[in-house]
Formats: sequence, C-alpha cells, structure tokens
Amino acid sequence: MKFEGTFQYMGQHGIVFNVSQITLTDSERGRLRELHFGEAKSAHYEVNSKVVEVYDKMLAKNLPCVMKIAISKPLTRQQGDTLNAQRTTVVNACASAFTAATTSVASSFVGVPVGAAVRTYANEILPTYHAGDVLVSIDAQVNGGIGPQRTISTMIIKT
Repeated sequence: MKFEGTFQYMGQHGIVFNVSQITLTDSERGRLRELHFGEAKSAHYEVNSKVVEVYDKMLAKNLPCVMKIAISKPLTRQQGDTLNAQRTTVVNACASAFTAATTSVASSFVGVPVGAAVRTYANEILPTYHAGDVLVSIDAQVNGGIGPQRTISTMIIKT
C-alpha cells in the first residue's frame, strides 16, 4: 500500500476536510483494516468498513486503486444551517417540478398530491445536518481493465 500523504482542503461553506490518498492492489486489501483515521475519532471503525466496502465495489483485481478519503472537521452550527437550507431548496425544487409536470399531463387534483408525496420522500432520504456532525467522502478510481472506473461514497458521522 502506497500512502501518498494527507492534505487539507477547504470546501464550500468553509468546511475543512483532511484528505488522505492511498494507492493499493488486491494483495494489500487486508491492510485496509489497519488504517486509522484519527479525524473520525471513535467512528474510525465505521470509516474503515466503508473504505473496504468501496474498495470491494471497485473489483480492482490486480490493478492499482487510488483512494481518497476526506474527513471533515466537525460542522459548526452555521455550516449545518447552511447545508440544511440547501436541503430545503432541493426538496422544494423537486416537489415543484413533479407538481408542474404531473399537472401539465393530468390535472392539479393529481399534481398537488404527487408534489406532496415527492416532498415527503425527498425529506426522508436527504440528510439533516447538525453542529458537530462529521462528513466523510471516499473516492476510488481504477484505470485499466474494461476502462476507467470511479465511485464515490459518502457518510455522516452524527454527534
């Protein structure tokens, strides 16, 4: 396993991520469990499990897999509120789009309930952020074989 270093990245809304980059092959898969992500604190086992899951999903075989693991510093209240405002905007946009599309095909008696159902569904699947939450993003890429493959997985470590 080739550890290529750690660097910091400041993302949107001032969220700071510590990014670790590693390159590994199939024979080194077992060593993924040895990695320790201090930024994840007590949830480092969850992050390890997610890293192994993403690597297995890539089916890299004997090709090198480049993985970037980004772990944020705990969110501030302001950052959580900003992300939740974006969430609300997305939910409302989805509901409006489905309401308008259904109303144009059927009637408003059908469109409005469909829009409400989409709003409820989107509210259930989009996460809510709180102060202290830690965001984790795992980006894996393999070149070769059937062509370049890439996958990204995210998770939230709740406080």
